[in-house]
Amino acid sequence: MKQTLFALALLVSVQLVSAQEKVSKEEALSYAKAASADAKQLAGTPIATDVDAQKPAAMKEGEYGGMVLPQKDLKLEAISKATETPVPVGQLWLHNLTPMKDDEAVAESKLRVATAKLDGTELSVPQCALAVRRTSAGALELLVYGKGKEPIASAPLKAIDAKQDLPIDLAAEREYESGKITIKILGKYQGTIKVTELIL
Repeated sequence: MKQTLFALALLVSVQLVSAQEKVSKEEALSYAKAASADAKQLAGTPIATDVDAQKPAAMKEGEYGGMVLPQKDLKLEAISKATETPVPVGQLWLHNLTPMKDDEAVAESKLRVATAKLDGTELSVPQCALAVRRTSAGALELLVYGKGKEPIASAPLKAIDAKQDLPIDLAAEREYESGKITIKILGKYQGTIKVTELIL
C-alpha cells in the first residue's frame, strides 16, 4: 500500500466537513525536493511551467495529500492583464486524489501521472499545471491541466485581499466523499476546485 506523500490533503471518507492543516515548511520542502528531482519531468507539463521548488505549500491527511509550487517570478500584473491565452501560475501535485469536473472524477487516463521517490518509496502522483485566463465574458478563471492541451477542470477566479507569505498558498476542506482545494494567488485571487479519491 502506498505511503503518504506530499501535500494537499482532503480525506475521502464519509465524515463531517472539516478544514485541513498545512504541513511544516521543512516537510513541504522535502516533498518539493522529491517532486523536482527529475527536471525534465518537472518541466514537462502540457502548458509550459517553470516553478519555484523553494516555495511550496502543502497539506496532507492520512494517505491523501497534495502540494502547490508557484511559477517563478509570478506577478499580479500578468494575472490582471490575462487574455484568453492561458498564463501559467504554477503546479498542483496530488496524492491519491484527482480533480473533479461536473461533479465527476477526472479519469486516470486524462491525468499526467509523475513519479517521485520519498523516503525510498517510489510514488505515482498526478502533476497538474495551473493557469489563469480571461473568458469571453471578461471574467478570470483558474485552469487545471492533466496530460493534454485542454484543461481537465476550471473554477472562477475571485478577487480577495489577504496577507500571504507564499506566491501560491492553499486551503483544503473535506466534505463527505469529496473535498475542496482553494488555491490562493499572491493574496489577491483565489479559485476553488473539487477533488475526490483517485484509484490507480
